[in-house]
Amino acid sequence: MDKPAKKAIVIKVNGKEQPYTTVTNTLPQWSSEEHDKQNETQDELTPFETGKRYTKRSPWRSFMLAVVLAVVLGTSFGFLVLTIIPTTENKLASPATLEQEQKEETSIAQRTETVFVIQGGVFQDEKAANVYVQKIKAQQRPSVMIGKQPVYVFLGMALTKEEAKQIASLYESLGIDTYVKAWNVSIDEKESEPFVMVVSAISRLLNRQQLQNEQWKQLQSYSIHNEQMKKAYEALRTFQQTKDDAKLWEAQQHILHVLH
Repeated sequence: MDKPAKKAIVIKVNGKEQPYTTVTNTLPQWSSEEHDKQNETQDELTPFETGKRYTKRSPWRSFMLAVVLAVVLGTSFGFLVLTIIPTTENKLASPATLEQEQKEETSIAQRTETVFVIQGGVFQDEKAANVYVQKIKAQQRPSVMIGKQPVYVFLGMALTKEEAKQIASLYESLGIDTYVKAWNVSIDEKESEPFVMVVSAISRLLNRQQLQNEQWKQLQSYSIHNEQMKKAYEALRTFQQTKDDAKLWEAQQHILHVLH
C-alpha cells in the first residue's frame, strides 16, 4: 500500500513564502541581503557603539556651572545698576536744585531803608561795649551792640533826624551823652513798609505825640513775619491799652534788634 504523500508546509518570512517539510527539517534561509538588513536594524537599536564606554555626566558639574553663571550675571547687573542710578539721581536733582535757588533768591530780596540812630558810644571790643550796655540797662533803657571792631552801641532810632534828637534828649537827664547819625538798614522787601510804620509809631509816641485811629488800623493790617518787629508791634498794642511808658521803651528795644 502506498504511503500518503507528505504535505509541504509553507511559511512566510519577510513576506516571502518558504517551503518547510518534516522530512528535511530544513529551516528557511535568508539571503545575504536580508541578513545585512537585519544586522543594520540591530545596530540601530544598540545604545552605543562597540568598543566605546558610555559615561554619565556628573550632577555636581552642572550645579557648579549654574552657580558660576549666576555669580557672573549678578555681578554684571550690580555694576550696571551702580552706573545708572547716580546719573538718574543727578538728572532729577538738577531741577530741584534750580527751584531751591530760585526760592532763595526770592526770599532774600532786600530793601535798604535809611533811619537816624541815637548812638551812645563806640568801642574797640565787645567787652568794653558790654560794660557800657549794662550801665544803660540799669537805667531801664534800650540798647544794642552793632559790629565787631569797632563796636557801636545804639540807644534808639527814628525816621527823621529831628525825631531822633528829641528821643536823644530823653537820655540827657540820665547823664548819658548821645550822638545822632544816619544809618542804613537792610530788610526784607515785604517787611519794609511795616518796619517804617512801627519805627514811626514808636518815635512819635516817645515824643508825646498821638497816633490817629487810621494809623493804628494800618498797623493792625500788616502781616508781620520778622520776630523782633512782631514783638515791637505787640508792645505798642499793650501801650495803647495801658498807657505804660515802659512798653514804649520795650518796643524800642525790639526794633533796635532789627539793625543786626
